[in-house]
Amino acid sequence: MTVRLRAAVLFAVAALSGCAGPERVVHERKLRAEEVLARVADRNKHIATLRGGGSITVESPERSNNGGFDLNLRKPDSVRVEFSGPLGIRVGTLMLAREQFVFYNSLENKAVIGAPDGATLGAMFNLTMKFDEILNAFTGEFGAVSQADTLERFTVEEEMYVLVYGAGGTKKEYRVDGDSFVVTSYRVLDGGGKSELTALASEIEYSGETAMPHLIRVIFPLERRSITIAYDDVAVNERVNCAFDLPEHASVRRR
Repeated sequence: MTVRLRAAVLFAVAALSGCAGPERVVHERKLRAEEVLARVADRNKHIATLRGGGSITVESPERSNNGGFDLNLRKPDSVRVEFSGPLGIRVGTLMLAREQFVFYNSLENKAVIGAPDGATLGAMFNLTMKFDEILNAFTGEFGAVSQADTLERFTVEEEMYVLVYGAGGTKKEYRVDGDSFVVTSYRVLDGGGKSELTALASEIEYSGETAMPHLIRVIFPLERRSITIAYDDVAVNERVNCAFDLPEHASVRRR
């Protein structure tokens, strides 16, 4: 190989290596359980606002719906989601606050206003989730540990911290990525070991310094219901607009 050819090969290898992106840094899994939970809480607290878009799928025995969405979220109490159908046509807007929710059907120029409790939202969307559960689903936050919970098992499996807590007659199982400290799997198990709730988070990327999963799935196995959120883009702690004003002549129904 000539000197000139060898130099060209070395340059090509260096260029390809430079395009590969930074290597993932894998940390040793030496933290205690309470330190893992503190890192998870720290990651969650770093998210003040969230703006993003992608697709959302809600599955239930009654029906399944899929469409696009654009999200504006501000902790701790404001969410606005614009829903779109085929070809990006806007079909509705959901504005959630702790005091009330507004869902506007832009195709029919009709709105529903009500309290953001699980029963009301469940009747509308066939998915029984409370306000905070919806908020946390979009940010990838699952199942906080309470003071009444008892740690029963703490191990490291496949580079994941695994924590199992006893909570009355149920168990909570957390699998935490030891690099991003995102909870990648959260399960609530009944006394017989059957899952009452399963939440999964994957495709973790960074928005600034905050780890954010781009694929989030919450499953209610006993009810055969689930919601899947797939982000195409996410921006953390940037300016958001959660306000929504109903059109002047919209038909309004209160629940």
